[in-house]
Amino acid sequence: MASASFVEIISHFAGYLQIFHDIARDRISYDESLAPRPTGDYTTLRPHYDYRFVPDDMETAAGPVPELMPDDPIHFVRGRPLKLLHGPQDDDFDFFPRSSAPNVPLPKPVGGGGGGVEHHVRVKYQDGGEQTQLTVHQYNLVHDDDVNLPANALVAVEPLIARLNIDAMATIEQLAADASAQIPANWQMPQTDGGATDFLIGHDAAWAERGGTADAHSVTPGYYVNGELQERPSEPAPPVEPEKMPDTGDGIGQWAALGNNFSINAALIVDIGEAARTMVVMGDYFKTDAIFQTNTVVDHDHISVSGGAHAPSPTNAEDVATNIADFAENPSIYTEFPARAAGPNWIVDVVDGNYYSVHAVAQVNYLSDNDVATQVSSSSHYNLVGGHNQQGNLALIYDGSIQYDLIIIKGSYHGLNVIFQNNILLNDDNIVMSADGAADPSQSVSSGDNGLLNEAEIANYGGDTDSELPGNLELIESLLAAGMTSLDPELAGALIGHGGPLKVLYITGDYYDINAIWQTNITSDVNVMYQLQNQPLADLMAFDPDGTVTQSVITGGNELANDAAIVDVNPDVTYVKGQIYTDCILVQANLMPTATDDAVSADTNALVTELIAFVDDPQDTASPPPAAIVNSVQSDPMASVLH
Repeated sequence: MASASFVEIISHFAGYLQIFHDIARDRISYDESLAPRPTGDYTTLRPHYDYRFVPDDMETAAGPVPELMPDDPIHFVRGRPLKLLHGPQDDDFDFFPRSSAPNVPLPKPVGGGGGGVEHHVRVKYQDGGEQTQLTVHQYNLVHDDDVNLPANALVAVEPLIARLNIDAMATIEQLAADASAQIPANWQMPQTDGGATDFLIGHDAAWAERGGTADAHSVTPGYYVNGELQERPSEPAPPVEPEKMPDTGDGIGQWAALGNNFSINAALIVDIGEAARTMVVMGDYFKTDAIFQTNTVVDHDHISVSGGAHAPSPTNAEDVATNIADFAENPSIYTEFPARAAGPNWIVDVVDGNYYSVHAVAQVNYLSDNDVATQVSSSSHYNLVGGHNQQGNLALIYDGSIQYDLIIIKGSYHGLNVIFQNNILLNDDNIVMSADGAADPSQSVSSGDNGLLNEAEIANYGGDTDSELPGNLELIESLLAAGMTSLDPELAGALIGHGGPLKVLYITGDYYDINAIWQTNITSDVNVMYQLQNQPLADLMAFDPDGTVTQSVITGGNELANDAAIVDVNPDVTYVKGQIYTDCILVQANLMPTATDDAVSADTNALVTELIAFVDDPQDTASPPPAAIVNSVQSDPMASVLH
């Protein structure tokens, strides 16, 4: 039996083990850092107290997680040999299955020992994809048909006034029908998002059937004015603004302003939903930019001026119609941004079926300003305003966001940017002006000087296409289609990211990317004006012996303007496995009358007695445009107004 002293010694030194010979020490290194200390160095490492663990942490992690390895391990500091790294792949294949793709290791670092680097890309799938199917309709309908007649005359001519408005409407309908009839049959489409989509499906199918033949109205992208390719101006044109009310002073006479109406449509669509670094299209690629612009003017006036000592002075300035179309090709928005490698974590938004990014805007201004008026006075300042109406539509659509680095389309891509613009003006006037007894009156008539303007721009950013699909991108598409959650790291080198998780949009069907704008201005400004100025009283003229009796009529000066722009931000580069079809279409036309207005000097006793001049006189509505202008094309501008 051991003595008590021996037992006490053992209990005192229990747990203490010392080996006095170095040869017996186990030289296994427990330093798991990327740059371990030499195994011959026996200096004891000082403990770290930067991390505090709670029991829950101890169950899932044995220590702090090291920082992620850089994409290129060659850039490590090569002071000491690197240890073999193990990626996030876990040995539990039920949760982390290995990729069936070839496992190609990353290049080994130069200098020092260490083996190859093994590290996989993790892929997470989820339902996603923000789609848009939007239709915006804006209408302005104004009726300002003024009648300024004596009470006893109103009863007699009321049936004629009704007939005037009916005939004006019938003429407008005919002008609209003529414009609509000039649209090629393959460009008829309803003014809705669904109608535009159905149209594009049939259009692209027919395009592919004829082997990609360009449209009959295809042009080279650029800046066009009235059918002619020109240099783009360095400064934009000033905006169209309505005319201010004229100052007629306080003298003796008659002033009538029955025109100067102003109608404008303005629309802007900014579409950035496709602004990815890379797009992959496994089917065919269709992209069409098209602008159709038409101005139609009927301005046939009958003017009779009498009573003055001078010849009649109608100032019938010519009507001005202008079409401006700009197809702008701009660099990619990623031109100034540095390219970074795709990260090791991918998030894939999956859309099962077709994807729709469709915006449709239809704007219509209809103004009826058919005036019938008389002015009879001798010693007064008579100012009559029957026009100066203003109306406008404004639409701004900003859709999408830059949220994807890669867009993969299993089917085909169908892109369409189209703008329809149409101005129709009916400005037939019958003006009778007489100064009975007034000495040398000042008489002036302005029945023209109307302005019609269509201005459209389609601005594309990026959108370069490549008909050769790289093998690594095709392999990525097949692996994502199979739902692989782990990919070989070398495949990530085929993509450009932003350093963080790579966002991917995967579409199993077709992609429909449509931006469509319809703009129509219709103004009916048919005026019947009768002015009779008698000799003012002698006592009144004594206050202003040098004054002049004035007669002035303004029935023109109408402004119709359409302004539209589509900004389409495309991927930096698009790879297409199928066929590539692109086209740029332009049609501009100005339909103007060739007949001149009738202006005669008549005797007071020979003045016509009727006040109504019907608008169904022979007009030059069917006259062809000038030789330099191509045929007119426009959508049905009255479909939503008159029916």
